[in-house]
Amino acid sequence: MTKSTLLALDTSTDACSVALLVDGEIISDHRLLPREHTQNILPMVESILSDNNVQMSQLDGLVVGAGPGSFTGLRIAFGVVQGLAFALDKPVAVVSTLAALAVRAKSLADSEGTDLNGDIIATVDARMNELYWGRYSVFAEGVNEVTQAQVSNASEIDFQGVGAIIGTGLVYQDQMRLSQDQLMLLGDERPRAADMLQLCMLAPDSITWTTADLIEPLYVRNDVAKKKADQKPG
Repeated sequence: MTKSTLLALDTSTDACSVALLVDGEIISDHRLLPREHTQNILPMVESILSDNNVQMSQLDGLVVGAGPGSFTGLRIAFGVVQGLAFALDKPVAVVSTLAALAVRAKSLADSEGTDLNGDIIATVDARMNELYWGRYSVFAEGVNEVTQAQVSNASEIDFQGVGAIIGTGLVYQDQMRLSQDQLMLLGDERPRAADMLQLCMLAPDSITWTTADLIEPLYVRNDVAKKKADQKPG
């Protein structure tokens, strides 16, 4: 399903990110605002819409960063998107923050004329000496998830055949078993709402649209903890 006017939000990290897709163009407002998401996300939404002469009612849908990321940050973005979607009666798409990072890595490589020569590992610092990560292949027509989002210690990740590593998880670079000299290391990148819209444009048929009451954040650490508990003998 192709939708022409979209608003995307992400607050899964210390960045507050808003982007608007209108007439085939993506306009973005991306700021590092640690612990200031609640005060800034709605004013940023209102500003990007008014600056581009778009009314809320003109939106075809809303996009939200699914995570993984900060539990508090995810709840903020989901709360805002659900509130807007209910009020406007608009559909919502939930997009992986890691997939968005992979799109950004490919875009940065292309802008530098660099051939990645491998997959992209997208990361987010999960604290407690762990990182959220997933492995992706990015093509002109979309993104392929090679390894689904998970949380682990940096030393546990296999980087064989990887061309780029992106995201705040690179804070644990010293613990990574990196054997390739030509890896692109893009450690100062956060998930961006603009890249989520780019993903919607690259592969619109892969985006699932649903109602606001059915969307849920991707709490990878909670999922892992639950699986481990379920595996314990009773």
